Amino acid sequence: MKNEQATDATLVRAYLQGSEKSLSVLVTRHQHRIYSFIYSKVFDKDVAEDIFQDTFIKVINTLKKGKYNEEGKFLPWVMRIAHNLVIDHFRKYVCFF
Repeated sequence: MKNEQATDATLVRAYLQGSEKSLSVLVTRHQHRIYSFIYSKVFDKDVAEDIFQDTFIKVINTLKKGKYNEEGKFLPWVMRIAHNLVIDHFRKYVCFF
């Protein structure tokens, strides 16, 4: 099966077994939806790009630590990470008087 046709769960397993291409396919497959979600919250291209990158840094670190166990739910898991990073962004920059 070609990587582009593989399920997210199969690609995650392949990445954990050393296939960097599998991660690239996952990012490419979901980048528009994840980036659009982030941008819809922050309304700033640069901030959205930073949060998008931070999202995948967190994804990679979590996968490499062996802490991902939601097989078949990759996109909702990544979206939750992105959502939490958006919240963190606003917590840093909101002033309370």
